[in-house]
Amino acid sequence: MDINGIKIDIKRRRIKNLHIYVRPPEGSVLVTAPYGYSEQRIGAFIMERLDWIEKSQRQVIERGRKREQLRDRAMSELVSRYGSKAGMLTDKELQNILSERIARILPGLCERTGLRAEKISIRSMKSRWGSCTSGTGAIRINLELVFYPDSCLEYILLHELAHTRVPNHGRDFYAILDRQMPDWRERRRMLRL
Repeated sequence: MDINGIKIDIKRRRIKNLHIYVRPPEGSVLVTAPYGYSEQRIGAFIMERLDWIEKSQRQVIERGRKREQLRDRAMSELVSRYGSKAGMLTDKELQNILSERIARILPGLCERTGLRAEKISIRSMKSRWGSCTSGTGAIRINLELVFYPDSCLEYILLHELAHTRVPNHGRDFYAILDRQMPDWRERRRMLRL
């Protein structure tokens, strides 16, 4: 669907309500809709929220631009610190650097909080800084965190470790964050650029 020059992907799902997502990095728009909703009803829903969509697209694109600048600066620092003949570091080299940082931070964090992860892996992710499968204790960390300070990495590690105990974002989850890292909101803000 195309509305006011904005290309909108529509996915039908077994849900009750319409939802709009403006996705990084280029601000693409996805609308999820229940199976029974007509194109006309979906179009009207989008038109009602067009101002919000356009504002969100601008914000997503601006955040992406700032992230790219941060990434370029951080890459230059990493290259000068770890060296690279090509002037860039490969994803494998970046994974190794991030793994070393995780190995330095995680043991103290686990000891302090009493929380444990069964497995930690590093992946490239488009829309998340980390994820946790609470049933298995497996945590995945976004490779992009290699470009952020240790304070941000420590926050994401705690966030995902908290999910090993509390699978949702309810009161008990935030109680863990508040108790273990009182400044977690400031750290999260740094990741939201």
